[in-house]
Amino acid sequence: MIHFLQNIKGTRKYIYYAILLFLFYEFMARNFGLNRNFCFILEFFSIILLFRHPYQIKATRLEIPFKIMVSLFIVTIIGALLNFIPPLNYIFGFRGQFLTIVFLFACASYLTIADYEKLFNLFYKFQYINFFCTIYQFTVLGLTEDFNNGAFTAGLSQDIFCGALMTYYFYTYNQKKVKLYKLLFVIVSSLFIAVIQDERFIFLEICIIGVYFSLSAKLNLRKIILSIGMLSAIILGISNLSEDQSKTINSINGIMEYSQQTGGGYDLPRIGSSSVIQDLFFHNQIQELFGIGLGKGIETNLPFLDNSFYLHANLSYNWFSFQNVFLHTGWIGTILYIGFFISLMFYNLRCKKRAPKQYKYLYDISNIFTILCISLIWYNAALRLHYGIFPYFILGLGPCVTKQILSKKIDIQ
Repeated sequence: MIHFLQNIKGTRKYIYYAILLFLFYEFMARNFGLNRNFCFILEFFSIILLFRHPYQIKATRLEIPFKIMVSLFIVTIIGALLNFIPPLNYIFGFRGQFLTIVFLFACASYLTIADYEKLFNLFYKFQYINFFCTIYQFTVLGLTEDFNNGAFTAGLSQDIFCGALMTYYFYTYNQKKVKLYKLLFVIVSSLFIAVIQDERFIFLEICIIGVYFSLSAKLNLRKIILSIGMLSAIILGISNLSEDQSKTINSINGIMEYSQQTGGGYDLPRIGSSSVIQDLFFHNQIQELFGIGLGKGIETNLPFLDNSFYLHANLSYNWFSFQNVFLHTGWIGTILYIGFFISLMFYNLRCKKRAPKQYKYLYDISNIFTILCISLIWYNAALRLHYGIFPYFILGLGPCVTKQILSKKIDIQ
């Protein structure tokens, strides 16, 4: 570990510490019972980065996402004032939903492409631990589906980790930067995890990678073989699911039915929850526009906070980013929140168009991951709390590449 962190100084070391501690916490909490309050240490790194000049907008060309983010924060303040939210509740609400966004800007400002390569090499090694933990929990402890999380505390971390790993190694293999066995291990281990842990989103991730690659790359034999390989992986994985699992993802009707179902702890549907929230909690037009106020429905019942809304926690709105953002910030906040990620998608496409050839695949990796994050807004809460550290770190890749290109005096916009 000392060797791994050698020559990592300044703000970069705080980013490295946060990523390493994220993996350490997830592994230890799930497999050795590490106290879950340890996650607050992870969030402390977000606060440190706020005071390390993370918003280097000119160097990264992130003007539009930054303006959308600032607009979103202004909307949350207006909503909190209109709904008379206590300041401490607002702070905890901000911490839960938006604090980790700072990682995107900090990673873009301070990391290099070499840093991302180094950390993805670490993630590849961590996947062996993740794979082994999944096997152990399945064969020795007899745990499957939601009770088996491998090296992570929940499926939301598993989804985002496997998605990032598959995207990165798929594209780096296509660039002939890694060996085939590495890509095969990442795909096979992720599929095994998807089947054993019932992480159906991993199949969607493979579909998104394959479709994006097919549409964005020039047609050649290598592209055709890789596309067929991804399709075969999906078919192989789905064939090992149970009948109840497979019917939720093997057709459009099945997917829609799955996304709109409730029960089993999901009292609000993934798709269609906005109308339910409006009927239950929005009592006037102001609340439809600005929500009930950021921090009103926080997921903690600490004695120094206003916990009057905690009786509705059984609806599990904090388990999904869309439901949490819509409830607390209304239509304006939700549109800005989704717009933030859409602006990143167009940012990557625009920068890729003018980037030197050797950098284009990195924008593809960043863009696919942006699409995955947009999907995750409705699917789970991977963008919230300490879980958000990892996805926002990955989202910083594209702007990091831009900064590195511009440092070489190459104009890409």
